[in-house]
Amino acid sequence: MVSKVEKILEIEEGSWHGFDGFKIKTNKQMIELSISGSQDCCENYGYFMTNDTTSDFIGAKILDIQIVDESLNQQKMNKIVQIYEGSTMFVNIITNKGVLQFTAYNEHNGYYGHQAKVQSTQLNYGTTL
Repeated sequence: MVSKVEKILEIEEGSWHGFDGFKIKTNKQMIELSISGSQDCCENYGYFMTNDTTSDFIGAKILDIQIVDESLNQQKMNKIVQIYEGSTMFVNIITNKGVLQFTAYNEHNGYYGHQAKVQSTQLNYGTTL
């Protein structure tokens, strides 16, 4: 019998292939939350962060993944959509232990955006912040 329950096994913060952020390993996939980690000129590039204690969510069941815009509009994500372009993007991992929230910030001077992405089987989303 194949389990339909998706559980978080590990959460890793780091850099890979020119992007910085988090990888969430589950029993079914690798979820990537990342932002481009390169400069075009003299601007600061963005970062993904969380105020949550990620170790509290090890073993949690994933119920949904949501993108939340700067106006706090939530949308269930099950396909590719463009919500907005701006300087902040929130990603909510809805679990049976509560909401694990990540935030992508982009520090730029207005001339250079940076690609932020969320990749999972539930969602393949990218935008320029």
